[in-house]
Amino acid sequence: MDGEGTENPGTAGGDSAADGVGDLLARIEMAEPAEIPMLVQLLARTPELQQAQGANALRAARALSVHGGPQMFSIAGELAARAHREGVPGAGAVFAECADKMSLLSGRPQQFGTVVTTHLGDLALAPVDGSVDDEARARIGLPTLAQRRTEIDRRNRELARERAEEGGLPPGQRLCRVWRDPSPAFLEERLEADPAGCWDDGDELTFACRSDAAGVLPGPVIELPMWRVGGDSSDGASDGAHSDLWALSVRIERLPEAVIGYGFWPLDDAGSLLGGQRGPVPHRFRGPEAPAELPSHPDDELRGEIREHTVDSTSLRSKRKVTVYLPPQHSHAEPLPVLYATDGGMIGPYIRRLDAGITNETVPRFVLVAAHSAPMGGYGNERAMEYLPGFDNDRFDRHQRFFVEELAAWAEQSFGVSGDRSQRGVFGASDGGGHALAVGHMHRDKFGHAMAYSTGMPPNEQMNWNAAEAPFVHLCAGTLEGGFHQATEAWAAWLHFAKSPHDWTERVCGHDLIQWIEELPRAVARAWG
Repeated sequence: MDGEGTENPGTAGGDSAADGVGDLLARIEMAEPAEIPMLVQLLARTPELQQAQGANALRAARALSVHGGPQMFSIAGELAARAHREGVPGAGAVFAECADKMSLLSGRPQQFGTVVTTHLGDLALAPVDGSVDDEARARIGLPTLAQRRTEIDRRNRELARERAEEGGLPPGQRLCRVWRDPSPAFLEERLEADPAGCWDDGDELTFACRSDAAGVLPGPVIELPMWRVGGDSSDGASDGAHSDLWALSVRIERLPEAVIGYGFWPLDDAGSLLGGQRGPVPHRFRGPEAPAELPSHPDDELRGEIREHTVDSTSLRSKRKVTVYLPPQHSHAEPLPVLYATDGGMIGPYIRRLDAGITNETVPRFVLVAAHSAPMGGYGNERAMEYLPGFDNDRFDRHQRFFVEELAAWAEQSFGVSGDRSQRGVFGASDGGGHALAVGHMHRDKFGHAMAYSTGMPPNEQMNWNAAEAPFVHLCAGTLEGGFHQATEAWAAWLHFAKSPHDWTERVCGHDLIQWIEELPRAVARAWG
């Protein structure tokens, strides 16, 4: 790709074959939009295309790349590479774009940094693998990555200013960035009044903080990078100083109902999380119309008891950690309702609210048995393999036997929990929500309740869901969690049309622990209260 041109850039070959390709390209360039796909398909099937040279090779590459679909990126890339070797201006950039699209389609980062996607309404550079340096980019006519990011940031600021003036949300979006060019003095004043760095104004929510990092992300819900305010800025303004003030303003649908957890996570020069790790989430915004915050007991003030166990599983061929919560004054002789949960390593925040609910009698007495997910460091996403059908059938089936048979038998023997279907439930969130639905469907004779929050797995139309035999399904998802909300809402619609008993709660939240820990006590009360 770095060779010097050897032919006239305008040469198309001169023979009748080349003329035929040129004529077809001219038709494509003059055609109405509805005609172009058919003409591009005709171009791709034209044998003479393989001999296209110079400017015609570049024109064909552009037509196939833009209008031909993913299956034609390879052909377009070959044509663009040929045109680049012949010295045709702009051909190197088209080759790079085709190569980047092919990489992203195969699940790999792009090499050259030509592909820009959208994220929550912002333009965003798709992941780049770092294998091509800026010198190589320059040789094929591309800007540096820093220049690319600066241009994307400049355009995002323009769009955010326009949205701030226009009001409302773009069609189909529940959230978008807005920008009103706040001054450093304004932010300093607001941070003094709101040290947690978050405030609302109508339908707009603003985050602000101080940081010496190269960038800041207010994760985990509103994952849009904050912008530096004052000093050097990426859109050209500078007073010669380096500001440590950062801000982000977003317009959110139904903001008064929102509950959003957030922390300020530092980013590196490439816009990635420092160390590749998500940070803590110490703060929370709660709108005036949001559900009331549930009481929570600190770990050292729990009225009930948490026990940590290890269960030796024949099905999994390994030991698995299990966290158990027992309510106050628990007795083995009391056959309490039992909720079997996934992700036991993250069950602590749920227990603190459940314990408070049992103490104030808004939640009935029950036992929680939470199996931990597969240990990290194995082959692939072992959590998904165990929790969701379709990833690894053998692994999924073995985990089902552990969770449904071995774990339940162990809990009944160890704690005297009920074995009655109506007194047994299964719970999970995210992939765990998909697991709860799978267990509830496949083992409906054993579980009377399935509490499935923010599942990313929509219902299968081929599934034999018998409403008369199905468990009561408790669904919850947040409007700000994209595909998880869509899939969970699809389940609500599916169950509605199947006339299957269920409850569907929609919250203004992201894919955030806060909504799940606040909804689980309500689901338990609904099930056994």
